[in-house]
Amino acid sequence: MSIITGPRLIQRFLISIALVVSALAISVCFSACSRTDNKPVGPSEKVTMACATTTDTVLAEVAQSLGYYHEEGLETTLRPHPYGKPALEDLLGGKADFATVAETPVMFAIMKGAGISIIATIQTSSRDNAIIARKDKGILTIGNLKGKKIAATLGTSSDFFLDAMLGVHGISRKDVKVFDLKAEAMPDALARGDIDAISTFNPYLIQAKKRLVDRCIVFYGDDIYTWTFNVVATQEFIRNNPGKVRKVLRALVKAEEFVRQKPEEAQKIVADFSGVEIGIVRDIWADIRFRVSLDQQLLLALEDESRWAIKNGLTNATKIPNFLNFIYLDGLESVKPEAVRIVR
Repeated sequence: MSIITGPRLIQRFLISIALVVSALAISVCFSACSRTDNKPVGPSEKVTMACATTTDTVLAEVAQSLGYYHEEGLETTLRPHPYGKPALEDLLGGKADFATVAETPVMFAIMKGAGISIIATIQTSSRDNAIIARKDKGILTIGNLKGKKIAATLGTSSDFFLDAMLGVHGISRKDVKVFDLKAEAMPDALARGDIDAISTFNPYLIQAKKRLVDRCIVFYGDDIYTWTFNVVATQEFIRNNPGKVRKVLRALVKAEEFVRQKPEEAQKIVADFSGVEIGIVRDIWADIRFRVSLDQQLLLALEDESRWAIKNGLTNATKIPNFLNFIYLDGLESVKPEAVRIVR
């Protein structure tokens, strides 16, 4: 038997201590990295999001369903709405901290003096809006819309899209009979023949198409209009809660990555969450770009739509605001700086 004494014994002892410490460090790191309970790092902060629970807010729905808000330390309550305009009204009425909404209602709210800011765009599409018309009403071309009854949801993207499509084809709004109709009521109204055509967005667009099948014709505006769906908050809330804004954005970025990697699972989540048929979700999916961003395109769209609103007397405002003052850049710049592409 050999006996180790003196410096050699001390050296062996120190090596053993080092190995134990390393093993503990690796164990702790592995435990943290393999966490499966989605527990937040710190205490949860409560926020409320008024949400259009359709295919318009995929990233927000995925973030809620998979616990990404919770992982960021947020206890998020969603207030469901059939589309973005009533969600924005919830926010403006003090019932929510965030809202998901297309850019057109945001433009109208800003023109009325609302102190709100867009913190991110979460979806874009050039085929989410369209005019769908009944063939048995003699509508086979855009020109046939003259003198017809067309429904739109006023103050939303469907309202702007209708005028944009008509204008490009040389038709004045005065040449048609425009009716204000809630988006969720449009498929039934068109199917009954109460109106001749509708200007609407998904999922109500594709629901109407499925109701009428070959009895309808659809007019898209791929090169005319690109719709954006956004997350907004009041400027006061943003000033007082920049940390909560960053947490929401980080959760949405996680959802973006999940949607990119696992689209079929994301489609199932959206169908279950929204109540929209999985087949409709799949049909819409290919035409949507899911990305957390702030692009120059958003700024240009707000300016174009404000000109349209002023020209047509849809607002009491007479000047185009500096919409850059209504886009909050700091949040996304701190979370995903490469996604901010707005010229300042």
